[in-house]
Amino acid sequence: MELKRKRNQRDSIIFNGHDLSSLVSCRIRRPIMASVTAEFEDAPGRSGEYFKRAKRSGYDLQVDMTLRAEHRREVEKVRHDLAALLWSDEPAPLYLPDDPTRYLMAIVSGSTDLNEITDDCPKATVTFHVGDPDYYGQHRRMDVSGAASFAVGGTLPAALTLTAKPGACSSWRITNTDTAEFVEVVQPLTASSVVRMDFDKEHVTVNGSVAQLNIMSDFFTVKDRAHIKISSGTALLEWEERWL
Repeated sequence: MELKRKRNQRDSIIFNGHDLSSLVSCRIRRPIMASVTAEFEDAPGRSGEYFKRAKRSGYDLQVDMTLRAEHRREVEKVRHDLAALLWSDEPAPLYLPDDPTRYLMAIVSGSTDLNEITDDCPKATVTFHVGDPDYYGQHRRMDVSGAASFAVGGTLPAALTLTAKPGACSSWRITNTDTAEFVEVVQPLTASSVVRMDFDKEHVTVNGSVAQLNIMSDFFTVKDRAHIKISSGTALLEWEERWL
């Protein structure tokens, strides 16, 4: 029991950049994966159904929290301090001690009622709603000149962000050589031009202004081992691992 207590005191629960472990210890009830909805439609003229699609849904994640208060008179301060750290008006990163290298985008939802406030440490179940079922892991980055091959990490496709210095040229392109997908800027660039791309938001700028793109451009994702080629200059690629 003493070993478990010491372990809980070292475990960190971090929400929205705030470490809550000085205020609470916790127990987590986490699903293996987000709920899956498989959709089918009737097969006219035959028995059975046709498969349409499967998707993962958002879900509620319950965390049992025990306030670190030695006496009932200390509960009030801990409670107010904890409330200030748990409140957010939008989803924020949530790290839990059973998986400390990956986070979920979550927001507190529902009641946070404490049980009876006595000299025993009071407890509450805090529900975090997870709208995005993906876990996010290590932030990765690498410099590219010409062609590059690299391990993406994670188990899901990742979206790139890019900062490039193409040099003087009439156009500039980045290509996923595994799929032949590309994004191409089709406007004159100078030696001082800086191209920024956000593949998740499908947004590209040159020196801060919206860029002109080839209409065949396709904002791709990368997975497993990626092979990327840029047409000139250098580029810094960045992404976050995404996990089931």
